[in-house]
Amino acid sequence: MSFQKFKSDGINIYSQRENESEFVFLARDTQTRYVDNRPLLVAGKPELRRYTAVYVLKDMEVGQYSDELVVSCAP
Repeated sequence: MSFQKFKSDGINIYSQRENESEFVFLARDTQTRYVDNRPLLVAGKPELRRYTAVYVLKDMEVGQYSDELVVSCAP
């Protein structure tokens, strides 16, 4: 995932895996190219992951959440 932080301090990244009912906080990133290194929920079984992000300025989330990005993760 790549992004432009413009005048913000960075972004908070959230993810939702196939069997999760809500987005969970993954990381605060200040440089582009975030890599999700979490293992698959079931080893060897592909899964869909959804991602969204929001800008951070002085430790506060500002603006609207991004559109969701859906990624198919496979072994």
